[in-house]
Amino acid sequence: MSKNLQTVQKISKVLGILSKIAFIMSIVGLVCCIVGLVLAIVGGLSPELAAKVAKEDNITMKQVSGYCLSGLIICIVSVIVAKLHKDYFEMEQAAGTPFTQESAKAFRTLGIVNLVAPFICVIAVAIVNSIFKIKVDYSMDGSFMTGVAMILLSFVFAYGSELEEKVKS
Repeated sequence: MSKNLQTVQKISKVLGILSKIAFIMSIVGLVCCIVGLVLAIVGGLSPELAAKVAKEDNITMKQVSGYCLSGLIICIVSVIVAKLHKDYFEMEQAAGTPFTQESAKAFRTLGIVNLVAPFICVIAVAIVNSIFKIKVDYSMDGSFMTGVAMILLSFVFAYGSELEEKVKS
């Protein structure tokens, strides 16, 4: 294995660990949002506590529900994206190289997800904002260019795979 490929594999391993952490933290956030939403709906969350959590005065339980629902949407999208990243890095580590057709296809899928998921999330959160009369900001900073770069890089992986096949045959 070349020194450059060893470096790629080390970076891939670190990114795999980080994606596992992101996946776990997204699940934790998802559970917290579900608990908060259930408590807000059944009245188990006092308005005083809700105001402290939201850092606003005169917050209604309906608004607390809206904040929890917005958080839930964001966490669901985060869980999906983090899971796909985690799965990709596990597959890449098992293959020992990103230069396989499977890796290229999976990385392209990740790029598409990085392009589409934030738009879906922004639209869903905006709908919740308007229904519950709240303001939850969700930023897509960097996700568009990251998605484009991942899609382009997936073609480099596919080309590398083709070159490896030519060398082997």
